[in-house]
Amino acid sequence: MLDIGWTEMLMIAVIAIVVIGPRDLPKMLKTVGVWVRKARSTVRELQTGIEDMAREAELDEVKKSVESATRMDDWLDDKAVVKPPASSSPPAATSPQPSAAAPAGAAADAGKPAKLW
Repeated sequence: MLDIGWTEMLMIAVIAIVVIGPRDLPKMLKTVGVWVRKARSTVRELQTGIEDMAREAELDEVKKSVESATRMDDWLDDKAVVKPPASSSPPAATSPQPSAAAPAGAAADAGKPAKLW
């Protein structure tokens, strides 16, 4: 992380013993440990808060896309319904009439299937 080797750690420890003194060094290390622990917990809380916000933002986007899709489905369903005019009556069933150009025997064969050969 900080790329500090054993020699650098030893030099820092020697300087701390000389500057702070051997009697106050344990109190100072305890204080530094408390501050480092607080800093790590604060960073962890901040990181989880940011991750939660990102997760909520993604959920909001998904929710909006689902809502827009359902609104589009409702719109399409409304447009697909064709309502007949109120004044029109249902069309009357018409029976097939033989055409005038058909041969005379065609009217008698109207109920029979046509021969292919």
